[in-house]
Amino acid sequence: MSLGIWWALLALVLWLLGKALAQPASPARCAASAVFLVALGEAGDWLRRRWRVKGFG
Repeated sequence: MSLGIWWALLALVLWLLGKALAQPASPARCAASAVFLVALGEAGDWLRRRWRVKGFG
C-alpha cells in the first residue's frame, strides 16, 4: 500500500513539475517514470539494509 501511495504522489509531482516548467508530459509517462524512481529507491533501501546486516555500516 505504501509503495502505491509513493508512486501516485511521485507521478503527480512529476506531472505538475512538467506543467510548471512548460514541458508537459502525459500522465502515463509520469507514472512510468515514477515506477522507475520508486523501484530504484526501494532497491537502494534494500541494499542499505543488507549492507548494515553484514556489518559494513
